[in-house]
Amino acid sequence: MKRIPQNKPNSINPDTALDYPDWLQYRDLMNGIIRFYGEVDAESVYSFLREIDEIKRCKISEVTLYITSPGGDVLDAFALYDAIRDLSSSGVKVIAIVEGWAASAAAMILLQAADERYCRPSTRFLLHEVRRWAFAEEKASELQDEVKEINTLTNMIVDVLSQKCNRTKEEVKKLIERREVWMSAEEAKNWGLVDEVV
Repeated sequence: MKRIPQNKPNSINPDTALDYPDWLQYRDLMNGIIRFYGEVDAESVYSFLREIDEIKRCKISEVTLYITSPGGDVLDAFALYDAIRDLSSSGVKVIAIVEGWAASAAAMILLQAADERYCRPSTRFLLHEVRRWAFAEEKASELQDEVKEINTLTNMIVDVLSQKCNRTKEEVKKLIERREVWMSAEEAKNWGLVDEVV
């Protein structure tokens, strides 16, 4: 059986086989802390949504979300976005703090779901257009359908960024069109990606 730290929370059953990282995660969660470290994908979304459910069940009133992420799947990121916005609309204050970096979907979608957005001084941000990876031959009609979907997702991201960053849609589109945009913490603050550098 795995050893449980002696200073474990009283709410953990002493017969439960938690290892130390699991116990730390549980302790964070009970203190309203969620750490999103890594890629935005189906596995991370599943884990995150379970933590959100536990936050709701325990009636925690404020959540601090720490982010270090290279980004990932846009649709998975919007699942996180909707869950965070739902949590916020239920009366839970959500504060995001970026540590290290937030790239792609992590910067443009996940971070923007929070009520308050902060970053550390050395944080880096990356913005770019929606991308698609091609692995097989496709018909022209199939490509047209995919372009339509990419444009829909791009417009959704533009809407999020323009609202949260206090920018026009044209400004957002011009910034990310056909390029990758890296920003420092101060540049991100000036552009509106975060509220403060802490």
